[in-house]
Amino acid sequence: MAGPEILVDIQKVRENTRTLVEFCRSRGVAVTGVTKVTCGMPLVGKAMLDGGVVSIGESRIENIQRLRSSGINAPVMMLRIPPLSRVDEIVTTVDISLNSELSVIQSLSEASLKKGKIHKIILMVDLGDLREGIWPSDLMNVSREVIDLKGVKITGIGTNLTCFGGVLPSRKNMKELVSYAEKIENAFGLHLDIISGGNSSSLPLLMEGGMPGRVNHLRLGESIILGRETVKGTLWPGCHNDAFQLTAEVIELKKKPSVPIGETGMDAFGETPIFSDKGEILRAILSVGREDVIIDNLEPVDKGISVLGASSDHLLLDVTECQQKLNLGDKVNFDLNYGALLASMTSKYVKKTPLMGDSELMTPIKTLLLGNSPIFREQILLDHLKEMGFGYEVSDWEISEELISSSLDVGNVPIVGGEINKAAVALKGMARSLKQAGLIIFAPHASLIVQGNEQRSFLAEILGFRDDNTNLSSVISPESVVIIGLRHAERSEVELIKKHNIKVYTMEDIDLLGMREVMINSLRQVTTGTEGFYTRLSTGVIKAEGEGLTFREAHLAMEMIADSAKMKIFDISGTPDKSWIDDKGLCNLVESAFGKRILNF
Repeated sequence: MAGPEILVDIQKVRENTRTLVEFCRSRGVAVTGVTKVTCGMPLVGKAMLDGGVVSIGESRIENIQRLRSSGINAPVMMLRIPPLSRVDEIVTTVDISLNSELSVIQSLSEASLKKGKIHKIILMVDLGDLREGIWPSDLMNVSREVIDLKGVKITGIGTNLTCFGGVLPSRKNMKELVSYAEKIENAFGLHLDIISGGNSSSLPLLMEGGMPGRVNHLRLGESIILGRETVKGTLWPGCHNDAFQLTAEVIELKKKPSVPIGETGMDAFGETPIFSDKGEILRAILSVGREDVIIDNLEPVDKGISVLGASSDHLLLDVTECQQKLNLGDKVNFDLNYGALLASMTSKYVKKTPLMGDSELMTPIKTLLLGNSPIFREQILLDHLKEMGFGYEVSDWEISEELISSSLDVGNVPIVGGEINKAAVALKGMARSLKQAGLIIFAPHASLIVQGNEQRSFLAEILGFRDDNTNLSSVISPESVVIIGLRHAERSEVELIKKHNIKVYTMEDIDLLGMREVMINSLRQVTTGTEGFYTRLSTGVIKAEGEGLTFREAHLAMEMIADSAKMKIFDISGTPDKSWIDDKGLCNLVESAFGKRILNF
């Protein structure tokens, strides 16, 4: 069953960012774009950087590592007060952090000195919201202690408002913030580069001209993501409020009474529901529930739909006045507030699907068969491709980055074959055309050899482990790579897999979970936050002397790849071993990956 999705319009995120950055810049304020509500989604971070933010703000180290692994090298600001237990990671991955605890700053100093670094910090001051921050009466003493530390540098001060106590930014408390900054500067003879006046709730004050001139920095998340300021929740001029939408499928549609029949008590969540008697209504049930999202914070895009309630797995709607006729299988879209978006982005059950504007996925009309693979001469393969609706062209042109990129740009899905492994070249070509892509590898080896053995090194090459000059991790992040059927890995490869969170399913995993479950998880991994994925099939993964995938398991995997409709390139190059699969069998797998079924013809 198709689960709920968050649709992320990357172009709208970029436009929102640009609108807010230009507004703030006109008033002398720089912007840090906050990605934390998206769990550090790399495409969102890149869209914010494209829109002009000076840095990315995050609250969790895991999200920062995700951004770094995806090739984002821009300055990153740690928004959450650093925990003592992770200071080593923070000084390694973060450029600047917000701090309020002297003992933590001392530990950051020690960790920085060990690594030969200077870590920048912003001292947070509590101006009454009672979340994080040094109490004003302690600020000078803490500053004096920090200035004497050699591994850290005070680069500014800041405050956080409206997050816990709901205290609004005002001329008064912003002037206080500037006053504290100037006291530190005068007392210790230094200049603070940053005076950070809060988050999206500070925008109205900036708009009305009430922000003191020395406040030169804001941390904007919700205003960029949802297109609105957070004091009254109103749409910010020139911004989109639908860059993120939740969509879910109608799985039941029936006319039923509007009031339950029989004695009622508490529901499954300990609440006593109240119902209005509207007579018989048309009720829809959607494939989303409380386990996925905060239901109370959903707003149907169709204003004729109203939310009745939800269980853990189902959302119940009154669609009697729906503006368009609904049918089973239709999707219903919802706008979200910050809390609902946070819950759904965090849920592993909600798929995150980027919409790329002009780069939106195109329906393939043609495949280009590249290379000298003998199966490209199999007439049955060519006939089946044609019957499945694919135009095709057989080409023995030299496989190059330019050829792959140009083929993708016109909507083709190339099949790369031949005796020589062309995976690295084809992946580089794909990286020219896509902004974010996934990679599924069916192979007995990890291909992460850093030195020597070039036949088992293509993955290390494209991720920058072997040669940083060919690093494609900004497009193909390690978190979007899955290896299926692994049987052999050197110690150095295992260390890279663990360090960079590359998802691997060994034969033991496949035996335990079954191929269907492995593919469900793998396809989610390579399609979440990407425009599509590359499939690499090594014939060596097929059953060998009792090891490896069975032919039927490989077939099922290919069928599920076809069902995803997100494959961009299919690669069988460099796998001439016919010990376990002949040309006819390989043809069958290729056909299945492109959608062939027994009852198709």
